[in-house]
Amino acid sequence: MKKYVSAACVLLAAFAVNAAAAADKPAPAVNADTKESFATVSGWVQKEMHSGGRYEHVTDSERSTVEAKLASMSALLDKKGSVAQMSDAEKTQMFNDQEQVNAILAHRDGDRLVCQTVAPVGSHIPVKSCKTARQMEGDQREAQKFIQDRQNSQLKSGN
Repeated sequence: MKKYVSAACVLLAAFAVNAAAAADKPAPAVNADTKESFATVSGWVQKEMHSGGRYEHVTDSERSTVEAKLASMSALLDKKGSVAQMSDAEKTQMFNDQEQVNAILAHRDGDRLVCQTVAPVGSHIPVKSCKTARQMEGDQREAQKFIQDRQNSQLKSGN
C-alpha cells in the first residue's frame, strides 16, 4: 500500500504542476496534497473545461464524470485534510479518481500535439505534419462547413 501512497502524492503534485504550467504562468510550488492546494487545481481544471479552455472539447458526460471525481477527491481531502492523513483505502480511492480524471483530460487536451506522417496529394513522399488537437478539430469543422456550403449552393443552383 505504500506504493499507492507515494503514487497518489506524486500524481497529485504532477497534476498541480501540469495545471499551473499549462496556464502559461510560471509554475508555483504547488503541492496538491492538501485541500487548499487541491481547491486551486480543481478550480483551474473546471475553468479550462469551458469554451476557449484547454479542455473545451470534453463531452457533457465526461465533464460530469470529471466534476464528480473532483468532488469525490475534494470530499476526501475535506474529511482528512491531506493525503498523508488518509487510510490506505482512501488513498487508493484518491488515486483511482485521479487516474480517471487524468485519462479524460489527456484525451481531450486541446493543446495536445498530434503528429501524422502522410503523403500529400500528388506525391509518394510522406511528410510529417504536427498540429494541436484544437487545430485539428478546427480544420475538421472548416472542412465540414465547406462541404455543407458547397452542397447547399449546388442545391440552390439546381432548382
